[in-house]
Amino acid sequence: VAECHDHGSPFQGRKKGGNSFRDNSDKRNCHHEHGGYERPSSHCQENDGSVEMRDVHKDQQLRHTPYSIRCDRRMKWHSEDEICITTWRNRKPPGRKMRQNTQDGYTRNWFKVTIPYGIKYDKSWLMNSIQSHCSAPFTPVDFHYIRNRACFFVQDATTASVLKDVSYKICDDENRKICIFVNHSTAPYSVKNKLKPGQMEMLKLTMNKRYNVSQQALDLQNLRFDPDLMGRDIDIILNRRNCMAATLKIIERNFPEVLSLNLCNNKLYQLDGLSDIIEKAPKVKTLNLSKNKLESAWELGKVKGLKLEELWLEGNPLCSTFSDQSAY
Repeated sequence: VAECHDHGSPFQGRKKGGNSFRDNSDKRNCHHEHGGYERPSSHCQENDGSVEMRDVHKDQQLRHTPYSIRCDRRMKWHSEDEICITTWRNRKPPGRKMRQNTQDGYTRNWFKVTIPYGIKYDKSWLMNSIQSHCSAPFTPVDFHYIRNRACFFVQDATTASVLKDVSYKICDDENRKICIFVNHSTAPYSVKNKLKPGQMEMLKLTMNKRYNVSQQALDLQNLRFDPDLMGRDIDIILNRRNCMAATLKIIERNFPEVLSLNLCNNKLYQLDGLSDIIEKAPKVKTLNLSKNKLESAWELGKVKGLKLEELWLEGNPLCSTFSDQSAY
């Protein structure tokens, strides 16, 4: 029986007769501090839950246990005046809790998909391989790498069940079977923190002003401090998944022919969110990532699906990793 061990991870290999579909409430998740992206640290670890889901299809319907009003009767006697005080406590239905769960997306059938050791695989190859084994198309939300795993989210239980069944059916170049774990989850960061329509409209207008039609060039350098956005208290930080997702969505709808994209001076330390540009704006030939916070050339692999002719990296920490200018 094949097993998959993910060191440093709460996931364990699937054993014969076992069930890898687990409930995940992400109670101890500190990735929101970094705009939805998780940074490795000694004090921040994922909580992947331990409650097994016996049947994913049953989760398409809200299941609950009928409750009854219970009363706890307590009696206190005051001997001096011989007064009997009776206190009744009614246990109210959990309406508030259910409303909170609906607001944070938990009851809307969001699921987190995790591929142990997924960091070894290119996003395009991995998604295409999984899709080829699925009976229906699916849309991965907030794809990212964390530690040695690849993660993304899907919204409905049917898709989650299909993805769960794909586990161990895909082999990599070394003929190793790829494990896939599917867990209950709250809504992903970019969904819970989605920009409001007014903010999206203002961002679109700002990007229109920064687009050079004749050169098909979009200049988004130092976007957070754009006067128009700051004047309306709109904070667009491209390290945040919701901001990058909104930006790419506008590019896809309004500037699909863009050839040059300038993301200089946006303090980018990872390119997980930008990886979607391969589908949103595949014609980009020039990408300027200068004066950001990229520390490893490995991050560039996330956009290697673009057919770039020019890539600017000056001012990033990763430049110091090259022995000399020719190596750079």
